[in-house]
Amino acid sequence: MPTTAADARTRLRDIYADAHEQTLHPNLLGWPGPPDAAELDFISRVVYDQPGRSLGGCAYLVKELAQLAEIERHLSAVFGIITAQLGADDSALSEGYDLHHALNLFAAEEYIHSDFFYRYVRELAGADIKLADSLFMERLALYEGDDSPYVKLAAMCMAAYVGESVITVFEKRTAHLDPRRERFLTRLLWAHGMDEARHVQVDHVVINHVIPSLTAAERDRAFEIFCATEELNAELGGRFQQLVRDQFGLDHTPGNRAWEVQQELGQVFRRALAESWPPVPVDERLDDTTRALLLDFAGDERVHA
Repeated sequence: MPTTAADARTRLRDIYADAHEQTLHPNLLGWPGPPDAAELDFISRVVYDQPGRSLGGCAYLVKELAQLAEIERHLSAVFGIITAQLGADDSALSEGYDLHHALNLFAAEEYIHSDFFYRYVRELAGADIKLADSLFMERLALYEGDDSPYVKLAAMCMAAYVGESVITVFEKRTAHLDPRRERFLTRLLWAHGMDEARHVQVDHVVINHVIPSLTAAERDRAFEIFCATEELNAELGGRFQQLVRDQFGLDHTPGNRAWEVQQELGQVFRRALAESWPPVPVDERLDDTTRALLLDFAGDERVHA
């Protein structure tokens, strides 16, 4: 756990030291086109724990991954605002290039992830998946005020961390069900996960070093922005839900174990951030019931390594 700004800078440097060797460009994924019968069966088992429900499984993945693509694009734009503000920052954490380097690469990787998922959901749906209004400007406006860049960084990383933790569990689930990565969904989440592991480590630096350094007023403001981001992301999710229902002609939620687990874990991960001061990494707040759920669902009782 970083205790000084120098420690935090060193940790950020280490996180990205080998990033060029632990990433995958979208063009190298070998996109297969629309899913075949074996892929559809796998999707059904990932989502419902049973075969024969691939249409609902595809609808669920389209909704969740399209929403995630929008959220990742938003983070990239917010990090652009934050790194621009750091030009006027003379705090110890901003010395040198380590913080700038980590945030710039984090943002670039999230843009690539948005590309991953928007391409994938189009192949699953067999059609363009577009929202006329994704609330992008409203979500961005939360970070355009004169708050400290560290207040904005805390709020954005807390909001991102919940989703990053959930998608990490789903990466582990697909790997548990498909250890040889024979299915494209498994390979897609594996490629995403190589970058996401670094993002989670950056979040942990923010949780362990940046957030505890905030004043009481800054802490309150960071949580205000975080909660407002969560509210707009929930509204975004509702819009994608309606879009997917119109596209697929069904409600994917009945009997959807993946959706049920996602809802439960999301609440657990939010509590890890909101119910103690300072917030803690999610694995430090898991009870025995949640660990048993993770082990059964994803083959691992931990979320992050």
